[in-house]
This record gives sequence, structure tokens and C-alpha cells, in this order.
Amino acid sequence: MTKKAAPKVGRHVLWFSWKLVTFFCIAFSLVALFRLHLRYDISSSAVSRTRSRIHYDGPAKIAFLFLARRELPLDFLWGSFFEIADVENFSIFIHSAPGFVFDELTTRSKFFYGRQLSNSIQVAWGESSMIAAERLLLEAALEDPANQRFVLLSDSCVPIYNFSYVYKYLMASPRSFVDSFLDRKESRYNPKMSPTIPKGKWRKGSQWITLIRRHAEVIVDDEIIFPVFKKCCKVCS
Repeated sequence: MTKKAAPKVGRHVLWFSWKLVTFFCIAFSLVALFRLHLRYDISSSAVSRTRSRIHYDGPAKIAFLFLARRELPLDFLWGSFFEIADVENFSIFIHSAPGFVFDELTTRSKFFYGRQLSNSIQVAWGESSMIAAERLLLEAALEDPANQRFVLLSDSCVPIYNFSYVYKYLMASPRSFVDSFLDRKESRYNPKMSPTIPKGKWRKGSQWITLIRRHAEVIVDDEIIFPVFKKCCKVCS
């Protein structure tokens, strides 16, 4: 009887050990996920909550954020656009080549004088540095609580409607405007981005977007998505 009972005890011990290991694996995974979520929640929302506590009752502004190679070749068109606008309703920020200064020698519009970022970086097309530069623009614009809409622009963008139309249209909408679509021929997704950026969430779209303040804060405060994208991003020919 003793010899026959031994295997049963052994199977029981093995079964119990397997359940114990499984339990600890699941528990460890849950704790790890909880800590990751908690760390993200604290780090990404602390600054946002601080900004949200800033009460502002004055005129809301549109922040025009120019990502330029160097100068703004179409500055005369934008000068006419801003000329008929109330200066209390807009602000201008420019990310240009490091050290480039907008003054009477480099631009034909007074609206761009001194509007360049002092902490600009060298940007390469198709690399994550473009996103980093846009984050710098958004971060600078968020310092002013009056800025409630954020428009990302290239140095080749031009206004189609006048300022009054643009201002009324954007301020009347509680939404951000982002171009995003699923391109099944797109092959630039890097599997190493998973699981932080799953393939099912991968989309293609224009980088020239318009954001409400809350969404601008999400982009600037992000410490999870951008680092992964920066690590895996590469220039595509």
C-alpha cells in the first residue's frame, strides 16, 4: 500500500507546486502592471493637474506652432493673416535650426520677431527628432494658460481662410483635428514596438494637426509611447 500511495502523493505535490508557481507568476504580473500604471499615472498627470489648476478667464488664444527648416519663406502671407487679427487672440512659436533668430534681417513680418524657441534641436526628416521638436513647441505654448488651441504648421503651410473664420471655427469646436487612417500597405511598423504600441493601433496620418489643450498636455507629458517610438523609428527611403 505504501509503494502504491507514493506516486499519488508525488502527483499531488507536483500539482500543488504548479498551482503555486502559476499563482506567483500571475500575482507578479499584476503587481508589475499596477506599478507601471501607477508610475505612468503619477508622472504623466502631475504636470497636467498643475496646469489644470491655473484658472484663466481672459480671451482664449490659438497658438500657431511653426516647424521650420530655417526661415519662413511664406512669412509675408502669414503677416497679412495676422495683420487683421486681435493680438490677444493668438500667439506664435517657431522651431527652427538651432541658433537661427527671427528679426528684421531674416523675416519680412514683425509678427515673427523673436518668436523662435531658444531650446530648439537639430531635426532630420523622417526621424523621431521631428516629434521631439513638435513636443518642444507644444510645451512652450502650454506655458501660457490663454492658449487653448494648438495648430502645428510647416514652413510651407499657408492660410486659406482669414483669421476671424479660423478663430471662430476652432473655438466653437471641443474636438482636436487629427488625420489618422489605416494603411494596409504601410510597412513601417516595427514589431519591437509591441506590446507598448500594438500593431492593431498603428495608424498613418499627417503630422499637421490641431489640438485642444487637454490633448496637447497628453502629448507633452507622455513618457511611455514616445521613448519606444524614438528607439524604433528609422528613416524610410
